[in-house]
Amino acid sequence: MLFGKFNKWNIYAKKLQNNEITIQEFVNANGNKTLYYSTPFFENEKGQYPNVLQTNGSNIMFFPAFSNIPNLKAHMTTVGCTQHIIIKGDLKSVLASLDSHPIIQTWGVVIDPHTSNSIKIPPETRVKQK
Repeated sequence: MLFGKFNKWNIYAKKLQNNEITIQEFVNANGNKTLYYSTPFFENEKGQYPNVLQTNGSNIMFFPAFSNIPNLKAHMTTVGCTQHIIIKGDLKSVLASLDSHPIIQTWGVVIDPHTSNSIKIPPETRVKQK
């Protein structure tokens, strides 16, 4: 079963990369994919919120989520947060969590940022029931 879920993710990611499906189709097909993340609400010593990413030349904020714990830990080390919590959820719950607070309702999600396989999910994209 584990290989099936991993294969499905990779197959849909490749289709997305090749513009064979839309981001909405990708999200709908992978709503149950397990992801790991931490809270965006921590400040570093400079008063910044380093667990929020912004694309160059855009005002869109992205919340990072990860397909595995090592990627999450590497990211948190990079942004200067050696102590952090690890939250396990799925893509559907990560996207739905953005609706829980007014500050983050306009954010998107980026899965595995800083990798060649990163996937950006635009703001307001949510898993839609079939």
